[in-house]
Amino acid sequence: MRPYTKKRAARNRECREWRRQLIREVGRCEICGYCPAFRQLLGWELYSLVVHEIARGPNREKAQDKGYATLVVCGACHEDKVSSKKEWPESRQLAALKRSRPQDYDLAAYNKLVGRGPDRITEEEVDQ
Repeated sequence: MRPYTKKRAARNRECREWRRQLIREVGRCEICGYCPAFRQLLGWELYSLVVHEIARGPNREKAQDKGYATLVVCGACHEDKVSSKKEWPESRQLAALKRSRPQDYDLAAYNKLVGRGPDRITEEEVDQ
């Protein structure tokens, strides 16, 4: 794993509390439904929840504290699923967000955040 730049580390500190609050509010993986509290009661292996930025590349830093550009996922889904651009493109991740947190879903704001025009990702792509 490569070290963060000073700018990225400062941005991480800025967003830390917002991200912790999002994990507390959602409380489960938005991909597989994993809930740490429930699984712990059953004695199953415990994976932590993390906030995953849907935006990639330079836009990832801007997305760190935007509800319309983040998902709460378990460690297993983060490693095996959403990190794969081919299996989980942005449109599919946005569909997961739309399904699990419709109040935070905002395709226009997401397209504006990542640039390249208002129709970069269309509603039809998300609905597929």
